[in-house]
Parts: sequence; structure tokens; C-alpha cells
Amino acid sequence: MQDVPSTNTDLSLARGRLSNLVWRLPSLRVWVIAGLVAGLSVVVTLLLKGDGSSAPAPEVVSATRHPGAVSHLPPFITPPGSTDILLAIMAVVLVGAVFAIGVFFFWLHSLPERMVHKSTKVHFDIVAVLALLSLFTHVHLFWVAALLLALVKIPDFSMPYLSQTLNRITVSLERIADAQTTTSGTDRSGNSEPSG
Repeated sequence: MQDVPSTNTDLSLARGRLSNLVWRLPSLRVWVIAGLVAGLSVVVTLLLKGDGSSAPAPEVVSATRHPGAVSHLPPFITPPGSTDILLAIMAVVLVGAVFAIGVFFFWLHSLPERMVHKSTKVHFDIVAVLALLSLFTHVHLFWVAALLLALVKIPDFSMPYLSQTLNRITVSLERIADAQTTTSGTDRSGNSEPSG
């Protein structure tokens, strides 16, 4: 009769896989730093006026303001001829966001490969090929299959007993071959043959 695995071991294995997945996520410190940088950029954007100073001179603002404009313009409206600080900050944020999304995409894409990194070579190769196929073909089903295979432990189908036996046979044959080469180099009396 075949042993049925208990659900307790399956549950502990699933918990272990889940904790391994959570361990690979960025730490809380990374998220806090990213939030502080985003908040600081918003505060700087709101505090700066269009010409880069915190409070432009009233005569410059009144001289360049259209007569039909209201007197309480938002701080991101720039006077003519000055640098648009909000545009510069948003350009930096856009480039940073594109890089961050790209890094996150490749980090998430390599997740199945990192999960099976310490598994058998065949298991790792299958998951790596599926992940590469999903990257180059944009068929996300390959990535899902790679993730599912990474979560399932594939048994080792190699025959360790046979490989150990073949290894012992190989070592024995090498010893016999070495013994025959050393005895053929000496004559029967034990003296070495003259080389020449």
C-alpha cells in the first residue's frame, strides 16, 4: 500500500515557499526611502516658484502678468522666460520611474530562476528556458509555467546507486591500468629496464 503524504507536510512546504518568496521582496527600508524621496520631490515642487526662488519680487510678477489673470496663481505657473522647475522635476521623475519599472520587471521576471537556484540542474534549466521564452516571445503563459515549476520540487530521476557503481568500476579499472603500466616498466627481477 502506498503512503499518502500528510497535509501537514504539504502545508509546511507551502509556508516555506511563501516565506522564501516574501524574503525576496525588497525590504521595508527600500519602500520607506522611495516614499520619502517622492514626498520630498512633491514638497519641493510645490514650494518653488517658476523662476527658482521661493518668493519672486512683486514688481516682476506684476509687470509680466496679463491684466486678465487672477492675482493668486498656483506656484507651478512660471513667468515668461524663466525655467519651468516642475517640468525639470517631472522629467527626472519620469526617467527614474522608467528605470524603476524596468528593474522591477526584470527582477520579477527572474523570480522563478532565483527560486530554483539551489535545486537540481535539470530543474533549473527547464525553469530558465521557460523564463527566457516568456521574455523573448511575450507569451506570459511560459512565465506562469516557470513559476509553477519553480514552486514544485521535481524528484531526482537520476539513479544514484547505478552512478555510484559505475564510479567504483571506473576507479577500479584505473587502478588496474596503473598497476599494469608500472609492472610493464620493470623486468621480472625488479630492476628497471634501461631507457634509451
